[in-house]
Amino acid sequence: MPVPRTNGTYPVFSLSRSYGYTGIRNLQRTNDSVAYAPPAAVTCFALGTMIDTTAGIRAVETLRPGDLILTRDHGPQVLRWQGSAHVTQDGLEMRPNLRPILIRKGALGAGSPARDLVVSPQHRILVRSRIAHRLFQDTEILVAAKHLVGLPGIQVTAPPEGVTYFHLLFDRHEILMSNGAWSESLYTGPEALKSVSDAARREIMALFPDLAQGMAPAPARRLLTGREAQQLAERQLRNIGKRSLVEAL
Repeated sequence: MPVPRTNGTYPVFSLSRSYGYTGIRNLQRTNDSVAYAPPAAVTCFALGTMIDTTAGIRAVETLRPGDLILTRDHGPQVLRWQGSAHVTQDGLEMRPNLRPILIRKGALGAGSPARDLVVSPQHRILVRSRIAHRLFQDTEILVAAKHLVGLPGIQVTAPPEGVTYFHLLFDRHEILMSNGAWSESLYTGPEALKSVSDAARREIMALFPDLAQGMAPAPARRLLTGREAQQLAERQLRNIGKRSLVEAL
């Protein structure tokens, strides 16, 4: 089983190489967590994503708790917590479910995003369209990026340098402007909290004690299930050139 290094990071093993070992670490009550690798799901924005703030448009990696971020629903909101996780090229090879999704400039609609946007597979994008309204009776919905793969300009990618993901957390689930497209902040539902490390989870629980009781916050918009997202993507494919994922309604 993989165990963390002294700095808390985990080694990544390639199937194309051979490895030996120098010793075995015994499990004790005080270190019984060391045998478990970090969670498979990682959410949010890739390094270099530009976020709209009250101080202008800033790279996500430069944001810090206390910064005022512009949101779709509630204007400027204080960033409460920022976390990050790096996945190496070998890690992406071994765990393809972590490979980022590339959304090309204009793939969502005219000018959306304004530049290429890279997010994690589970990161949800705001869709605003007539198709969404017909299918789900909601004009605006949130859809995981992985469920949009296959639509023009949206694809899985595997950067040779790996990828660093950043999580942005607020007092509530928010919708942020990222590279000129609206997408979600970190959603702290029970499943979503599994996407961060144990240390990050403890930090979040300290900020929001109610989460420890299993209380899920209200989502900023309806969150489509995988099956619903598939319906949306199939309908969208049939209407290429006629309808966009983001429309002026």
